[in-house]
Amino acid sequence: MTTVAAIPSAAQSAEWRVAENPYQEDVAYRIGDTFNPGVVVEGVRWHSFTVVAQDRGTTGGGVNLSTYLTVEFENRGSKSAKVLVILLLEDADGNPLERIEVRSFKVASGRLKERTEDTVLSSTTLDETERVYLFFEVVD
Repeated sequence: MTTVAAIPSAAQSAEWRVAENPYQEDVAYRIGDTFNPGVVVEGVRWHSFTVVAQDRGTTGGGVNLSTYLTVEFENRGSKSAKVLVILLLEDADGNPLERIEVRSFKVASGRLKERTEDTVLSSTTLDETERVYLFFEVVD
């Protein structure tokens, strides 16, 4: 599932940190929340990501659940850019729980693009996630 839209004016007024390619950072995160990295790598802005799992109902731990990672990028450069995103879900101590990789995709010049990847994660992983290690690279 992919959505492309014109760049909104609100996105143009946000403050952004310029980062080296590739960008890497470890941040506090709770499943279901939207996180805004606010970084720019080679003219590509990473607006947000969200990890959302299907409703667990009354099931216990260890159940595999359909989970969706949605990322949103804006390309402010003069040509298309191909991006790669990897999230490493971690527990409170930074121990790795699960790796989610978004297949590399292109973001056209002057466009905002949203990409959603689906994966299966255990409810235990979802419950224990308190941090995420972010990796974002603009690739040739």
